[in-house]
Amino acid sequence: MIPPPRPQLAPADDLTRAADIDISKAIAPLIEQRYRSPIVRPSRAADVAALIDESFPEGGDSLEQLVTQITNATDQYPRRNTHPGFFGWIAPSGLPSDPLAHAMVSVLNENLGGYWASPVGTTVEKTVIRWLADLAGFPRQSEGVLLSGGSISNMAGMASALAKRFGPEYREKGLGAFSKTTPPVILCSRAAHFSIRRAAVMLGIGTDNIIAIDTDDAFRMRIDRLDDALRQQQNVVCVVASAGTTNTGAIDPLEEIAALCQAHDVWLHVDAAYGGGGLMSAELRPRYRGIEQADSVVMDMHKWFFQSLGGSLLLYRDASWARQLFFESSDYLHAAAESTPEHYMFFHIAPELSRRFRALPFYLAMRCYGIARLGRNALHNVHCAEYLADLVRQQDELELIVAPQLSILCFRFKPAALDNAEIDRINSEIRDQIQLEGDYLMSATRVRERPVLRVCIINHATRAEHVEGLLESVLRIGRSLLKS
Repeated sequence: MIPPPRPQLAPADDLTRAADIDISKAIAPLIEQRYRSPIVRPSRAADVAALIDESFPEGGDSLEQLVTQITNATDQYPRRNTHPGFFGWIAPSGLPSDPLAHAMVSVLNENLGGYWASPVGTTVEKTVIRWLADLAGFPRQSEGVLLSGGSISNMAGMASALAKRFGPEYREKGLGAFSKTTPPVILCSRAAHFSIRRAAVMLGIGTDNIIAIDTDDAFRMRIDRLDDALRQQQNVVCVVASAGTTNTGAIDPLEEIAALCQAHDVWLHVDAAYGGGGLMSAELRPRYRGIEQADSVVMDMHKWFFQSLGGSLLLYRDASWARQLFFESSDYLHAAAESTPEHYMFFHIAPELSRRFRALPFYLAMRCYGIARLGRNALHNVHCAEYLADLVRQQDELELIVAPQLSILCFRFKPAALDNAEIDRINSEIRDQIQLEGDYLMSATRVRERPVLRVCIINHATRAEHVEGLLESVLRIGRSLLKS
């Protein structure tokens, strides 16, 4: 018998050789950009595209050339979330340890499906989750998983609530079997993040079946209205409370909400995607009282934990409902029934199967800097927000719309003798002009149907002089607009 020819790869096609580039030197210009102004520069899509080689990739470009291309493009048309004057969206500031940690993740390239795929990765992730569960006051038997972001984490938590609400048959029969007479509903405040609506769509509940609970003057869920809704609705899947809303930073009254959920045997899901980082501060932790009674909690590490993208913790008080929903086995990927650490599977409690080693950057940062030190930086953000609120109160031309409960506040330039329409126009122009000047950025939003100047401080590099500079810019531009 003639043996088959042995396959051989041409030497020119060999991809195993190490990249011939000094990574530290390559990323140094990108690190140098982090705090440079402008934060953003106006652009047209065609202008940006002109800086990126969009031709079909035939190969042959050196890594040095490609690094230079991206470095130049991002320097010319930046969006610097890391800048200490970035007060816009809830964006990651990133820590100095992140480039090293994320490089290690790429080199290791482990799939964190479970212990069998990554013994070290699974051990590290479970360690990080235990630290965060302790901060939230969750019991020792609680479990969690690091997913890509708050949207998928919120959806997975709400899906697990469905499993508890409708029991073991829900997995096989689906939502239709339990919604023939009374549609399932979700209760959340009017200030809840829009990812809750998206989750309701993807889970087949529908946005019409979200009951939006009114908020009080501080934009927190009203307990009396929630109590009424729980008494009136017959098929409640879960209550979604917020520990730091994205628009105003409000923390819902978690203790009272938890008591109502326990009385009605309803799953409580807490969206702390933004606000969860405050738990690192011993001084801030009492503001979250009641979060320890939730059935599931979401905290984004790439928000107020100062980490680079991306990782979102979904924490379960009792993961058995999630395991009932997500558990799978197959011929090629046999899942054992044993619950020993060596058989642990993250994909049995959440939708993702293939996952990168997301916990490593967080593990390195937390061990390097310490949770207490990171928490003091979060507390400093809150102090800066409170300081800015005090400065606003001292100016007759300014009106504080939302005082900070955490690190977000909203205010308006509101000189006397102008109607609301003119004040709205001036505030929108102030925000746009500040962005054009480049040292500060605020995102557009509305509170009580009026445009406001929203300041979100979740950057470890932000200092008092940055909020002072922002306020000086607001007053200078506002006064100039009045004269014109």
